Amino acid sequence: MVASSINEESSLAVNLTSDVEKASKTLFKAFEKSYANDYLMKKFFHIPITEKVSRARINAMIHYYTTCYHDLDGEIAEANDFDAVAIWSRPGCHLPATLSDDESFNKIFFHDLTVRKHEVMPLGMDYYYLYAIGKDPSHPEIRGSVRKILEKYKTKADKANCALALEAISEHARSVYEYFGFKTYLVFQFGVGEVNSKGEPDPQGKGFTAYLMLYHKDADTIFHA
Repeated sequence: MVASSINEESSLAVNLTSDVEKASKTLFKAFEKSYANDYLMKKFFHIPITEKVSRARINAMIHYYTTCYHDLDGEIAEANDFDAVAIWSRPGCHLPATLSDDESFNKIFFHDLTVRKHEVMPLGMDYYYLYAIGKDPSHPEIRGSVRKILEKYKTKADKANCALALEAISEHARSVYEYFGFKTYLVFQFGVGEVNSKGEPDPQGKGFTAYLMLYHKDADTIFHA
């Protein structure tokens, strides 16, 4: 997931943080208008799509996942005093899947994506998984935060000869990641027949289009596209 602009400078430090409260507040703002993220939160917390969910409850879910990744040895990275925040799992330390009670959703978002990752990457290669990244939209004058985080993790992956993996849940997000060298290895839909593009219940709804994206410094030669 991503909520950010790519028009940024690149001279800031990236820090790992244990301050899940400040990190969560940045993500609350970053994903406030993400209908796809709201849909996913409902699925992960077993909430019916038709049930009204307040912004406060969505934020509580975001806070839960931020804390969960911190507690289970993930990495919460921030740049420029929490102007941007990213949540990662590390190679060899991935969190178990949070299955929903919707088997068709689980197949799309967990089984199919896992199979495709292993098809693309060489046998035995691990990766950093980007669960979420977002910039505080209330400070557009602050620039460079997201760029620095992504460049930092690209460097970490290059040194460890591992990959970076993520799901972009919008076309805008996809374009951001492409700018930083990620490539799309699977296009998939979720929420089809459940919601429209605004996350509203709709049995004829087209849901959301998302993209499995991977980065490796030698992707063109070692990945199996």
